[in-house]
Amino acid sequence: MPELPEVETQVRDLQALVGRKILDLTSDTPKSFRPDFKEFQRKIRNKKILAIERRAKFIVFTLSQNLKLVVHFRMTGHFLLAQDFIPLEKAIRHFFKISGGIVLQFSDIRKFGTLVLCEEKSHLKVCGLAKLGVEPLGESFTLPVLREILQNKKGKLKAALLDQTLVAGIGNIYADEICFGASLHPASLIQNLEPQDFKNLFQEIKKQLRKGVRNRGTTIGEYRDTRGRGGKNQNTLMAYKRHGLPCKICGTKMRKIKIVQRTTSFCPKCQK
Repeated sequence: MPELPEVETQVRDLQALVGRKILDLTSDTPKSFRPDFKEFQRKIRNKKILAIERRAKFIVFTLSQNLKLVVHFRMTGHFLLAQDFIPLEKAIRHFFKISGGIVLQFSDIRKFGTLVLCEEKSHLKVCGLAKLGVEPLGESFTLPVLREILQNKKGKLKAALLDQTLVAGIGNIYADEICFGASLHPASLIQNLEPQDFKNLFQEIKKQLRKGVRNRGTTIGEYRDTRGRGGKNQNTLMAYKRHGLPCKICGTKMRKIKIVQRTTSFCPKCQK
């Protein structure tokens, strides 16, 4: 699933659409839309794109007439910018005809991606955005805020990192990298963390997510940017899916465990 850096990369690319109109929409997967496709198609025609932003792993289009289009890629979704309706990939599901001769294509092999059109006043509740936690790359995310978020929590560290109601946007890839960079075992109990652990954790959350954005995302699987290019962050990974391989720091064989049903890779020496 695309995580914060991948979605942020897409959002930055999509800024080229701001100020343009959505002229029409076609799809071979109508179940992806809320409300039902016919109503969605009717309502979105000739709406001007006023802004495109990211909230956690969601893309939020602000449209004219007080509408919001909220998109979640789920497992395999991503947008592609094109000049015509010829599919740039085999799994193109939706085509948005944009003013100025642009066609916004939505690729989604597994057909899990969702597109929700709703009134601006209700989009936070309708799409679940109101339940999301703090943005880890926002100015409001500080070390004291992280301590406050976790101070009364119990359970395993990685499970907390994946909890979108605490800190929003982190998924399996970056959680493994954050734990490794902070020298913390992913199964460490939150209630046992020391002050220095919180400091290391905070620094690594910022560092790993910023690095992911700088490298235009991690391409393991289907993720691509809007030009169909893969990211480069996969070339820098220290932990994710490296179980069975030697640790890049100490040479110890990396191991794996399951945490909240997610395969988790770690170094038993560097992350005691």
